[in-house]
Amino acid sequence: MTVKDKDSSLVRLSQLKVQVKIVGNIAYTTTEMHFFNASTRQMEADLLFPLPEGVSVSRYAIDINGKIREAVPVNKNKGKQVFEAIEHRRVDPGLLEKVEGNNFKTRIFPLLPNNERIVIIGYEQELSMLDKTYLGYQMMSSYNKAIDTFELNVSVVGSDAQPKISNDGKEITIEKLGTTYQASIQQKNYIPKDKLLVKIPVTSSIPSVVTQEKDNQYYFYATMHLDGAKKAKTLPKSIGLIWDVSLSSYKRDSKKELELLDLYFKKMPSVAVSLYLAGFHFEKKADYVVSNGDWAELRKTLEAITYDGGTNYAKIEIPKKDEILFFTDGLSTLSDATLPETKQPLYTITSSVTANYAFLNYQAIKTGGAFLNLNTLKTEDALTLLTHRNFLFYGIKNNNTVVETYPMEGTPVTPNFSVAGISLLPTNQVTLLFGYDAEHLTEQTLTISSNKETSSDLNIEKLWAQKKIANLEIQYNKNAEEIETLGKKFGIITPNTSLIVLETVNDYILYDIVPPAELREEFDKIKKTQLANNDAKTKNNWENIEGYHNELESWWKKNIKFVKKTPPPTPKGKKKGTYRTMARRDRMSDRNAAVTIDQPTGDIDKMEVKEESMTANESQVDRAKANLVISKNESERNIVNALQGRTPGISLNQKTNTDTDGNSTTWSNTNSIKTNSWNPDRIYLKALEKVTPAEKYALYLKLREANQANPSYYFDVATHLYNTGDTEKALLILSNIAELDLENHQLYKSLLFVLRQWGANELALHVAKKIAVWRAHEPQSYRDLALTLEDNKQYQEAYDTLLKSLETNYYGEMSGVYQGIEDIILMDIDRLAATHKINTGKLDKKYVDAKPVDLRIILNWNQMDTDIDLHIIEPTNEECYYAHKDTEIGARFSKDFTQGYGPEQYLLRNAIKGKYQIKTNYYGETKLTETGPATVLVEIYIKDKTGKIVRKLQTIQLGKVKENQNLAEITIE
Repeated sequence: MTVKDKDSSLVRLSQLKVQVKIVGNIAYTTTEMHFFNASTRQMEADLLFPLPEGVSVSRYAIDINGKIREAVPVNKNKGKQVFEAIEHRRVDPGLLEKVEGNNFKTRIFPLLPNNERIVIIGYEQELSMLDKTYLGYQMMSSYNKAIDTFELNVSVVGSDAQPKISNDGKEITIEKLGTTYQASIQQKNYIPKDKLLVKIPVTSSIPSVVTQEKDNQYYFYATMHLDGAKKAKTLPKSIGLIWDVSLSSYKRDSKKELELLDLYFKKMPSVAVSLYLAGFHFEKKADYVVSNGDWAELRKTLEAITYDGGTNYAKIEIPKKDEILFFTDGLSTLSDATLPETKQPLYTITSSVTANYAFLNYQAIKTGGAFLNLNTLKTEDALTLLTHRNFLFYGIKNNNTVVETYPMEGTPVTPNFSVAGISLLPTNQVTLLFGYDAEHLTEQTLTISSNKETSSDLNIEKLWAQKKIANLEIQYNKNAEEIETLGKKFGIITPNTSLIVLETVNDYILYDIVPPAELREEFDKIKKTQLANNDAKTKNNWENIEGYHNELESWWKKNIKFVKKTPPPTPKGKKKGTYRTMARRDRMSDRNAAVTIDQPTGDIDKMEVKEESMTANESQVDRAKANLVISKNESERNIVNALQGRTPGISLNQKTNTDTDGNSTTWSNTNSIKTNSWNPDRIYLKALEKVTPAEKYALYLKLREANQANPSYYFDVATHLYNTGDTEKALLILSNIAELDLENHQLYKSLLFVLRQWGANELALHVAKKIAVWRAHEPQSYRDLALTLEDNKQYQEAYDTLLKSLETNYYGEMSGVYQGIEDIILMDIDRLAATHKINTGKLDKKYVDAKPVDLRIILNWNQMDTDIDLHIIEPTNEECYYAHKDTEIGARFSKDFTQGYGPEQYLLRNAIKGKYQIKTNYYGETKLTETGPATVLVEIYIKDKTGKIVRKLQTIQLGKVKENQNLAEITIE
């Protein structure tokens, strides 16, 4: 659970109530969590939790006005849009999503001061065999803080033999009430650590086949223990051992993994092992020869592994060995979850409870290897999968009256096997086929009978649906539509189906979401009588595009320019003053008239605005090629700003500096962009500054122990190393940001900004694509992707993506977050079309007419509910920002974004000589979850004397709210 702010420790899980009902070999778990906010502030929390392989959430409920309300299924993308639209009203919707792997996330809002919120989550799971005589249920938890009150109730229904229940190795008293065994635990200040174990004897009272009729179809679910003869495989002479060393793999249970390797190597007289490290990079570490089970040298290397950086599966190369062992959690944070094609058997192995089980399973199946989930397999059973040939499920024998059986053909079979399907007849014989190859099959026959009484506690149809979804997810991209349909029908969370809770029946009506049963009657009644226009209005950027285009066109054609005029003589008796233009709030309505700027009497030329027509390719400013230089410090910038180009007879020349791209340049009387160095007042940075370059990485790892979950730590240290010239280590450390939270687009935006600034274009493209998938309803995400595609020289794709950003729909309540970006995207389209050969398709030509400007500045930020303002102080000292959008020298300012990510844009067609200061005002934030401080990206576009656009990017993390931050200076000579 992550909660924002210094008061985050005051939000805690105060009560945990767990109900476990076991029927046959199915366990139904319901977890009721009470979150208490002991602070004096309203808070919000994100709760992330993993579930076992093949398990999905089928119940989600939260308290609304003191009553528990059940969730209903909704498309994942629509669920995000609805949740955020309602959240902007500061009310309390609930949303539970499936994020990468088998991990689930819910946002808890609002957590009122000195109040609690209740969240209920339920799921079903198949129980596996502990041995030949017992089924086992283990309560898994990674929560390591004390819970005020813990309560557990376990009931085993229909068993004719007494189960055994232990907690932390201590037996718990069990009572029998009728045909149900029950046990309870109540504890104070309880810390759950995977201690609870329920063992259910396997007897005839546990049916091997259960059936349920629905719409004249008979859903069946069967379990069996397959313990036939095992066929040993030929042991390998060479092994490629790929070890995931990314930051998230730090959570793997390496003790289990090393225990498995120890047993495996003891089975082989001699084997050559090549160790490869996979994470941010992919590299071969060393070669080893393991003889007679002696692998001490290799083990020592694995035990000393440093886990650091993001995960980039795109870097992995599968070595040519007899077999591949890949130890990983299956989560690729910096690339798609794909591996190179290989004919060598790949054994995917995980001990992480936060893992992508479907991906790992699929990669193993398609290569003839096996997936070893050490969370559920005993080490001995996992060893059997490594040392023996795969025993496979080959489907069912010819029977046209049985359909939709799962798992799919070719699935490796463990001793605990279950199958689900649909019989078209009330009674049937189903023959299952197993074998090591298609030529030598064994058969197992099941008898399906609808006459046999099935416990009302079992929902066989939903069990079948979960099994089907688990198999479809193995090839998610191919089956996404069918997965969503099943998720909605059965109320099961999938990668593209979420569960949502809304506050009132009117919200369900407004957003066209079928409510839970308690509100259904009222919902149907209102829907019958309401008018269609009562639905929530969706908006599209194209609805506003014409208006924004016309405003840009009108501004550009005015072609406002300053012309210097000789000032009047200074009256006798008055001292010469210093010229300073005052920003005028009473803007003139007729911009076609000449404007005279009031000024004190002084010795600097009076300036006058004139407007005249000009062709698109003309420019009145004599520009030299822009040099990009970092200024040394704030005082230097102020001195130069006061003197350079303003005081007659003074010319400032600076010695050579190094810019943020590592290029040595000279600051002279030419156009220049000077960006601030990122140098926050952090104690850990001061410590890093004191050590030698060779010692910095070791010190970073040591200091990381106290900062592992802090995004700013990685941002700061990476920037520090980048500025010292160690780009490789800087990128490695920066990439950790992607490992801190699953599908956190705000963290990923922060990462994207820096990657683009540093020119890590290929990596930035992976990150931008992920954000665009997670936030498919946001035009800002598509704009970020388009600009990153442009950085990668994919110009047509960049143009097409910009158009897509104008086609995204959003609810009217979110206009404050999205509406206004049209202004910026139009200029992007215009610049891209003018700079590169683009097929503009059916887009009206007026939208791609060239509108070159001398200066364009855009400010972006990464946090959703944050108000950050762009301020430009012009050479006349007039300040252009949201409340003063038009200046005497002809600037144009875009819409003020107070809720979303921006961007805000400053345009100037005819730049005058002098300095332009770029500042940002961190006005405020309302986002309550912890994503680190707000990160801003400023884009600066300036023309050189040849008419070529020179671009500079600058990323910085902001400090305190309402703190003015100098980002950069532009000098035009």
